[in-house]
Amino acid sequence: MRIVRKLFNVFRLTWVGLSAGRTGLEDKISELANAVNLLEGYLENVISRIYLISEAINDARMAEQAIQAIPVNGEADLVVPIGGDVMLQTKFTKDSLIMVRVGAGTVLVKKKDEAIGYLKAREEELTKALEVAQKDRQDIEARLAQARAELNDLLKQTGNV
Repeated sequence: MRIVRKLFNVFRLTWVGLSAGRTGLEDKISELANAVNLLEGYLENVISRIYLISEAINDARMAEQAIQAIPVNGEADLVVPIGGDVMLQTKFTKDSLIMVRVGAGTVLVKKKDEAIGYLKAREEELTKALEVAQKDRQDIEARLAQARAELNDLLKQTGNV
């Protein structure tokens, strides 16, 4: 959200400079074209962020479903990837613990129910971040459409359209 505010402030400053009549029409067109390019760059950044957050939500859901599929009582045979395309066959019992990577190289050891709770909380947190990113995208797209329309109007005035 801070990026969008900064972007809007840059755009607003550009627009104030354009409306102040301090520059020629060509300068106004150039400044507005730069603002459009800046908005397009921010839009690409937000779209990438939306994709990454969506993937993280999907990963959390898949991990939660995999943990829930483990039987509550008894044992379950599991195949666990250990890196380098190598898998390790192991048994999961009701007393087994699950290791959850929480970032910065930190791993927490949790019981099955705790791990599921952690993943649900993480999914909620990511969903909120996704909503913010989608709102940023809508705001930037609206500003971009406005800037493009203004740029087209200026270009029509010069006869370059």
